[in-house]
Amino acid sequence: MTASGESVQGSRVAVLIPCLNEEVSIGKVVRDFRTELPDAIIIVVDNGSTDATIVEARSAGAKVVRESRRGKGFALLTGVREATLPDVLVMVDGDDTYPAESVHEMLSHVADGADLVVGTRLENASGDAFPVGHSWGNRLFILIVRILFGMRTEDLFSGYRAMTRRFLDESPLIARGFEVEAELSLQALANGFRVAEVPVEYRPRKPDSSSKLKTFRDGYSILIAIVTFFRDYRPLTCFGTLTVVLGTLAALAGFPVVQQYAATGRVLRIPMAILATGLFTLSALSMVAGVLLSAMNRRAEEVRALLLARRQ
Repeated sequence: MTASGESVQGSRVAVLIPCLNEEVSIGKVVRDFRTELPDAIIIVVDNGSTDATIVEARSAGAKVVRESRRGKGFALLTGVREATLPDVLVMVDGDDTYPAESVHEMLSHVADGADLVVGTRLENASGDAFPVGHSWGNRLFILIVRILFGMRTEDLFSGYRAMTRRFLDESPLIARGFEVEAELSLQALANGFRVAEVPVEYRPRKPDSSSKLKTFRDGYSILIAIVTFFRDYRPLTCFGTLTVVLGTLAALAGFPVVQQYAATGRVLRIPMAILATGLFTLSALSMVAGVLLSAMNRRAEEVRALLLARRQ
C-alpha cells in the first residue's frame, strides 16, 4: 500500500451494495468489507427483495435503504444520494463474486489520481463464474465501444468499482438497469476523467444464488444505451457516418437513373428516381442534424464549465 493509498483509506469511504434477493451471500459480503475497511460506511440498497436479504444485511452491520424501482441503476443512484459525506464510493455486487481484499489496490489508484477504478474480471475469472453468453456478450460490447468511442477497456460491465465524489457529482447518470456500468465508463471517457483498471478474481456464485442479468433482454437495453450515448455525445460522428451511408445509397440508386436520362433525355425509372431523391434528402438532413447537435453540445459544455467554475 502506498502512502497515497493510506490517505484514501483514512478519508471517508462508503461501500454501496445494490442487491436483489441475495440472502445467501449478502451477510458475508458486508462482513468481508467491514474487515477490510473498518471505518467505511456500508450501505446495502435493497431493490425489492422477497427473501431475507434485508435481515442478513442488517445482522452483518450494514445500513439498509430501499429502492422500490427495479433496476441496478436506480439502486446505485439511491445509494449515492444516501452516502452524502464520503469522498470515495466503492460499488460492489452482493453476490460474493468479488474479493473484498482487492479494494485496497483500487483505493490506491484513487489516491494516485484516478476518478474511476474498475475491477476487471475477464482475466482472472473462474471457469464457471460467468453464465453462458455473459462473457461473450461482454467482449462483444467492448468491441462495439472501441469502434464507436475508441475506448479501450478490459471489462465494460464489472460491478466492482471505486469512484470519487467529484466524478459522481459531475456525471449525469440516467441508466436504470444493468447498463449503468457501461454508462459509468462512458461518462468518464466523455468528461475526461482518469480511469484505472485493476484485475480482480471473479468467483462463481453460491449454488443457491442466481444472476439477475438476462442475456438477451438486458443485452438489448445495453446496446440501445450505448447507441444513444454515441448519438448524444458524438453527434457529428454519428450523423456524419449516417450521412455518408445514405449519400452512398442515394448515389447507387440514382446512378442508373442519371445514366438513362443522359442517354434518352427521359426519366424512365420513376420509383428508382424517387428512392434516390429520398435517400439524398435524408442524407442532407442527417448532415444538418449532426452539425446542429454538435453546436448545441458545445454550448452545453460551455455552460457546464461555467457552472462548475462557480461551484469551486
